[in-house]
Amino acid sequence: MRRAAAVIAVALLIAVAFFTFKDRSRPQAPQPPGAKEPGIQQPAPGQQPEAGGGGQKSSTVVKPGNYFPLTPGSWWQYLGEGNEYATFKREVLYVKNDRAQIKEDNGGTVSAAVFKITDDAVTRILFEGEQYENTNLLDQAPRENVVILKAPLAAGTRWETPNGPREIVDVNATVDTPAGKFADCLKIKIEGAGSTIYEYYKEGVGMVKREFVSGDIRVTSTLESYKINER
Repeated sequence: MRRAAAVIAVALLIAVAFFTFKDRSRPQAPQPPGAKEPGIQQPAPGQQPEAGGGGQKSSTVVKPGNYFPLTPGSWWQYLGEGNEYATFKREVLYVKNDRAQIKEDNGGTVSAAVFKITDDAVTRILFEGEQYENTNLLDQAPRENVVILKAPLAAGTRWETPNGPREIVDVNATVDTPAGKFADCLKIKIEGAGSTIYEYYKEGVGMVKREFVSGDIRVTSTLESYKINER
C-alpha cells in the first residue's frame, strides 16, 4: 500500500507542475507520412541554421510558439521511466486563431488543456484533469494563466507561475531520445516545493524530454515518436 501511495503521489506532483504531459510490446508498424524516424534531426525546410555560442539564439527573431508547434492532428509519444504514468501521448485536437487544444492520455487518465500562442509567450489558459470526451473547449473563458514559454528566448529569462518559477537555463542543450538526437534545445528549470523539473524544447518539434527530480526520486518522459503536421 505504501509503495502504491508513493507512485500515485509522484504522478500527482508531476501533474501539478505542468500538464502531464507505443505500445512497446507490439511490432513496429510502418510510420505514417510525416512521422519522424530516429536519427540526427536536421533543420526543417526553409529553417535557417542557428548561431552557436553565448546564451542567446541568432539574430533571427524566434518566437516561443516555434518551440511549441500546435497544428491539428500533430502528436507526440513519450516513453516514461521511474513512474507508470510517465509514459503518455499528446495530440492536438482543435486549433482556432491563437488557441489550440491538446489531449493527453497517460494510461490512467485523459486530460485536456487549451493553450494561447502569442509573439511573446505560450500560455496555458484552461486545464481539465479528467476529460474523456473530445469536447471542444476553445471558446470557453480562460480559467488560468500558466506561462509555459516566454520571450526573450535567452538564458536567464525567468518568470513566475502558480506552480513555481520557471527559468530558461540553456538554449544550446543536446538531448538524446528514442526519436533522435536533438541539438540547440531550450532547457527550462521549474522549481517546485521539494522538487525540480527540467523540460527540453526543440524548435519545430516541441518538448523532447521532461525530467522530474525530488530527493532520490527521478522520473523521465522522453520523446519516442512524433508527427508534426503542416499548417
